[in-house]
Amino acid sequence: MHEKYTAIVRKSSSEYIAVCLELNLVAQGADLAEVERNLREAIESYLEELSSSPETVVEPMPIQEFIEFLNDTELESSTQPSGKYILLEVHEAGSCA
Repeated sequence: MHEKYTAIVRKSSSEYIAVCLELNLVAQGADLAEVERNLREAIESYLEELSSSPETVVEPMPIQEFIEFLNDTELESSTQPSGKYILLEVHEAGSCA
């Protein structure tokens, strides 16, 4: 498994949404700190589950789902991720047509 994951964090109409592209995980939060914390927790839980179920196939987020995510959210300024256990790279992407 990766030690570093790519996360895209964007704002929906009422909250922040983050996706982990490599693991196809999604988290939400009221602010950037909360959404990052929730995504870290989701990744940690998912990796724990994978260790007990090695037959599970991990697939990245399908491109169509990623495009829907971009279309349903707004571009927001990026922040540097923090923490020690799992590192996230926060990237911003413009909307796709």
